[in-house]
Amino acid sequence: MAKIDTIIYDLDGTLVNTNDIIVKSFKGTFKQHFPDIDLDLDTIKTFIGPPLDETLANYTKDPFLIQEMIDTYRSFYRKYEANGHELYPGVIDTVKKLKENGYRLAILTSKTREAAWPSFVETGLSDYFDVFVGWDDVDNPKPHEDAVNTVLNELGDVKEAIMIGDNQGDILAGKNAGIYSAGVAWSFKGSAHLMMVDPDFMLKDMSDIFRVLQLIEGEISYGK
Repeated sequence: MAKIDTIIYDLDGTLVNTNDIIVKSFKGTFKQHFPDIDLDLDTIKTFIGPPLDETLANYTKDPFLIQEMIDTYRSFYRKYEANGHELYPGVIDTVKKLKENGYRLAILTSKTREAAWPSFVETGLSDYFDVFVGWDDVDNPKPHEDAVNTVLNELGDVKEAIMIGDNQGDILAGKNAGIYSAGVAWSFKGSAHLMMVDPDFMLKDMSDIFRVLQLIEGEISYGK
């Protein structure tokens, strides 16, 4: 029996490339609500990862305006994602092989279930994952351990797990829950940003998870 039996992935920026959609949606939202604020790319990068309400609270404390901005953002997001969702290279081949070799797979996203579900289903990812946990499914989102523990509790009888993501919050959530953590080198914020929180591993591409599993578990055989 392999030591690790569960792999938890973040969704956006880890499996699905939504960077361009996110940038356009934030720019459109701020142009509508705060036209005097000209967002640059580096600022928008800091928005990626935390829940929307936390990010927008840095610009207004009015809860009604925050909700209006969230609604506006989601409207822009739906408009831009209508052109389709793009998976990062090797995603389907990797999760298919992991599934065939008996690993249980889970999604843990900081987006609401409603907002994240279309990309999860339309890309075919839903065929391979056992559990999907969104922001509204947890009491405390990433980086709190509760987010990871919600996934583990839904799966039940987890021997060992690893959390994989493109944000510091993903890595810290894994650490806080006492499981392995891995960053992804294709993170929009860059791998150096992720290394600041000392992940156990850094994946150079999707299939690199197999190297990581071998390092943790020892030599095991993967189906072709």
